[in-house]
Amino acid sequence: MEKNYYPVFLQLKNKQCVVVGGGDVAARKVAALLACDAVVRVISPEIVPELQTLADTNRIEAICRPYTRESLADAFIVIAATNNHQVNQLVAEHCHEDGIPVNVADAPHLCDFIVPATIRRGPLTIAVSTGGTLPAMAKKIRRQLENDFDEAYGELLTALGQARTQVLDQIPDSARRKRIFTALAAEDLLSTIHQGGRAALDRRIAEIIQHTK
Repeated sequence: MEKNYYPVFLQLKNKQCVVVGGGDVAARKVAALLACDAVVRVISPEIVPELQTLADTNRIEAICRPYTRESLADAFIVIAATNNHQVNQLVAEHCHEDGIPVNVADAPHLCDFIVPATIRRGPLTIAVSTGGTLPAMAKKIRRQLENDFDEAYGELLTALGQARTQVLDQIPDSARRKRIFTALAAEDLLSTIHQGGRAALDRRIAEIIQHTK
């Protein structure tokens, strides 16, 4: 039966995340977790060189032994990414019993959550999911969106975030602040940054703030 997933972004900073598995798939999962400032523990008898380097530099905790239930201690989320379906299923069973959200690679029926294909452009994150039906299609859609949402979006949103902070700090009139934010959102600032770069963008934002009363 098709699952109806609830889309959500998790704050993983300083949260204990456990990855069971030590191959290339596990390495990709670990890299994504580290990008979110998670605390990562890897459980696997053997790990690929990429993970070993992370362990040697204290970026992750690597426990090079077979999986045991004790490996899940203090876990906020768990990812099972071994090449052994029985081990992955055992991890999922333990997580379900212990109330720990688990993701199992290539087994959406065992997952409490799935990991979408993502595009990151500075503060902008776009997530694409096919509900686990065909992850390859989600990746194809992501590639299409990457052409539509270039790096300028990240720079634009960074500038708008700075402008918003400035407006909140310097303009006490809440009604005017709302008009400014509406004007900024309505303006085609993406074309401004494409044509003139960040300097032109900053000038245009300043003009909008100044002239919106």
